[in-house]
Amino acid sequence: MLRRGTEPARGSWTFPGGYVDRAEPVPEAAARETFEEVRLQVVITSLLGVYSAAGNPVVMVVYRGTIRAGQPQTGPEALEVRWFAAAEIPWDELAFPSTAAALGDWSAA
Repeated sequence: MLRRGTEPARGSWTFPGGYVDRAEPVPEAAARETFEEVRLQVVITSLLGVYSAAGNPVVMVVYRGTIRAGQPQTGPEALEVRWFAAAEIPWDELAFPSTAAALGDWSAA
């Protein structure tokens, strides 16, 4: 996970993510954002879930993936990068409700 270095939710924890570029396949965007934010090259393996909320225009599509290359490092948008076991997730410091929902699904699997 990464500690966000930008607003909104600067200083809170989330997983790598961001916006999809026009005409970019969503799984490719997930892999690109992971590299941009934490310098890991990943292979997307499956869809974890799709998360949205009434009144919020953002739809979060979350994938599972495996690391192909690299070591986790902070990029320009991250203050810190850290691995968390499911039992160690800092639930009270998560950036967004969609972060908590996706991590809840991941840790329950």
